[in-house]
Amino acid sequence: MGVSFFSYAKLNMHILMVLISLEALMLSLLMFLISFSFMYSSGFHLFLILLTFAACEAALGLALLVSLLRVRGNDYVLSFSSLNF
Repeated sequence: MGVSFFSYAKLNMHILMVLISLEALMLSLLMFLISFSFMYSSGFHLFLILLTFAACEAALGLALLVSLLRVRGNDYVLSFSSLNF
């Protein structure tokens, strides 16, 4: 979890790197949740809901990345501002 948080905070040059680090953070949260469910033998309902939201977030992020690449031609974070449109 520390490596993905560091890459999200410091290595945010490309939007694709930001999306990958967010997915790594979500994966570590899912692993924590599944281990918590195994330890305390609680239901997996929250895990399945969070997994569904993670899949939707990944699909939405990739769709936005593709549309941004078609409009701009690059995926740099610094070139992404509302003043450039």
